[in-house]
Amino acid sequence: MTNIIDYDYFKSELEKTVYKNAKADLINKVASNPDRYVGIFRPTSPELKLIQNITQSHEISFGDFIEDIITEYLGHYYVNLPKRAVYNDEDILFDQLFEYDDKIFMIEQKMRDDHDSTKKRGQFENFVKKIEYLKEKYPNKHINAGMWFVDNSLTKNKRYYENQISVTHRSNVDMFLFYGSEFTDYLDKVKIWDEMEEYLILWKTSQDNKIELNFEENWEETKNELLEFVPVKNWKKIIKNKKVIEEVMPILFPTEKYKEILEELNVKY
Repeated sequence: MTNIIDYDYFKSELEKTVYKNAKADLINKVASNPDRYVGIFRPTSPELKLIQNITQSHEISFGDFIEDIITEYLGHYYVNLPKRAVYNDEDILFDQLFEYDDKIFMIEQKMRDDHDSTKKRGQFENFVKKIEYLKEKYPNKHINAGMWFVDNSLTKNKRYYENQISVTHRSNVDMFLFYGSEFTDYLDKVKIWDEMEEYLILWKTSQDNKIELNFEENWEETKNELLEFVPVKNWKKIIKNKKVIEEVMPILFPTEKYKEILEELNVKY
C-alpha cells in the first residue's frame, strides 16, 4: 500500500520543528530569568530545571509539528485555504482550513483537552469568532466547523464543549467535537491517522529519549545556532551572573566552549 507521506520526510520535518532553536531558547530563558535556575527557593537542581524547560519546549514544538503535518496530509485530498485573516481589525489564525465539494471545513486543533475553566471559555469563543468570519467570507457556502483534540487520552472539558455546541446555532453551519481519530474517521480518511500513528511509534522507538544537556555535542551546529539566535545582551547578562556561571554553564558547556562565542561577539568575560 502506498504511503501518503514518506517516513523519512515525516521524521525530518518532526525533528526540524521539535528541536528548532531549542538550545538558543534555553540560553535566552536562563539570561532573562536566572533565578528560575539558581534561586534558593527552588526545590529542583539547576540540571532538573534545565531538563524541564527543554521538555516543555519540545512539547510546544511537537504540537506545532502535528498541526503542520496534518495540513500537509489534508492537502493530498483537499484544497487548503490561507490560514491567516483579519476580522474586525483583529488577526485570526486557523489551525486547519480547507475546501472540498463546495464546502468550507474549519478545524480548531489542540493537542489535548486539559484547559482550565477560563481557557476553555476563551477557546470556544475564539472558535465561534472564526465561524463568524467564515460566514462573512463565504456567505454562499456550507461551513463544517470542528474542535479537535488530537490526544484522546484527556477529555476534561468534553461535556462543556458538547453543551456549548448544542446551544450555539448558526445558519448553514454544522459544528463538531472530535477526539483522536474521530476527525479522520469523519472525513473517511482513516489512513491519515493510521500512518501518522505508525510513524510516531516508529520515531519514538528509534530514539533513546535522553535529554542531552551537553551543548558541546555537535558543537559547530550548536555554535551557529547560538550565534544567530542569542542576542549579545543576553550573553552579557549571563556573564555578569556569578551563580549562572558557576551552577548552570558547567552543565551546558563542560569545557567552556561558550567562550568561543563570547570572543566572536567581542563580549568580555
